Amino acid sequence: MLAVALPEIRDQFSVDHGMVTWLVSSYLIAMAVAQPVGGRIGDQIGRARTFRIGLLAFLAFSLGCAAANSFAMLVIMRTSQAIVGAAIIPNGIAMLRLSVAERRFGTANGIVGSALGFSAALGPVIGAAILETSSWRALFLLNLPLTLGALLSLFLLRYHDDQPKRTSARVDPIGIIGLTALLLLVTFLLSSWRSSEGPILAGAATALVVATPLFVWSQRRAVAPLAEWRLFQVRSFLAGSGYILLGNLVMYTTLLTIPFFIKDVQGQGAATAGGLLGLMSVLMAALALVSGRLSDLHGRRGLALAGGFAMVASSSLLAVVIDADVAFYLLALPMVLLGLGVGLGVGPAMTAAIESAPRELAGVASGTISMMRYFGSIVGAAAMSGILSSDDGPDTAVYRGLFLILVVIGVLATLAALRLHVFLTPPPEQVVSSGAEAT
Repeated sequence: MLAVALPEIRDQFSVDHGMVTWLVSSYLIAMAVAQPVGGRIGDQIGRARTFRIGLLAFLAFSLGCAAANSFAMLVIMRTSQAIVGAAIIPNGIAMLRLSVAERRFGTANGIVGSALGFSAALGPVIGAAILETSSWRALFLLNLPLTLGALLSLFLLRYHDDQPKRTSARVDPIGIIGLTALLLLVTFLLSSWRSSEGPILAGAATALVVATPLFVWSQRRAVAPLAEWRLFQVRSFLAGSGYILLGNLVMYTTLLTIPFFIKDVQGQGAATAGGLLGLMSVLMAALALVSGRLSDLHGRRGLALAGGFAMVASSSLLAVVIDADVAFYLLALPMVLLGLGVGLGVGPAMTAAIESAPRELAGVASGTISMMRYFGSIVGAAAMSGILSSDDGPDTAVYRGLFLILVVIGVLATLAALRLHVFLTPPPEQVVSSGAEAT
């Protein structure tokens, strides 16, 4: 819902492209850092318990967003939403994995992906409708019935946790601070390279070069590191993570760019942007359900490859047709292709990555995959901000260049899909401990 409201929030608080993007970037950075932490906490003290706490806190900060009287306060409340919301997704996926048979995990994951896609499809449409009659603040108030409904569902299901390992959570504060600093530096460099002075950019780049090896060193020494980095030694986990990162970069950059193009170049309202984003999301939802079942029957790799090809086709078509007077249907076609690609490919790639991890690491594995997904979103949002930021506003040539970059990224995602397994042969415990591979 928030994507279509960004231009209105920008205008109300009198901030520019770069500043309003921090509303998105701060949320994504906090989510990326906190996702593996939320999964690890669930592995330690219980998934359902962590899930409930996350939902209640998310509701409280949603109300804080609605009441924010300055852009800085809105960013703080939105970031707090992300920190506590990070407990929800990885523990939900972990509960799913522990509740279904391995042979049906792809189908179950597809159902969840379809639900996520369906909600994403409704988001821009509902957001645009609300903005026609009310303020962006109403978008956050809508979280009240949604969150209460989620809590009621969890209560009615009476999910019983597997035995938690600890009664209190153990996290890695140094890793949290270090990764947050790295992501802030990356976001600043990508979003400000056209607007900041040279010495400032040089200082930020130097800080990034120095901080990166320090972060790696601290994670190697940590008793309970931020993420379960050893999982990246597994071919399918690494390939699936890379595919999700790159695919989400393509999707999220497109999702954020289209509303600005519609408003700033074509002079149209949120309804047009909401229709395009909703069209993409409907395809994602419908195909996620089908791709999960197909991946259980025919394997993970082929569907991920097909999704990669569709994403490349979408960005290529946008780079060709983007123009100030481009017709709606010519924008709709690449959005359909993007929904097709994400719906077909991301679910099987995520299933391949998660099922290659041991069951006792289900929470932290899910959190790490979600972290990679948010990495892609962070880079996409920051790069979009940096490319589109200009005193006179971006012209169509700038948008065309942005979509050409996404073509290259889509190709890299497709190459990553080639490294996914078709079906997992050895048990996940053997894959992690011995480096055994899958077919």
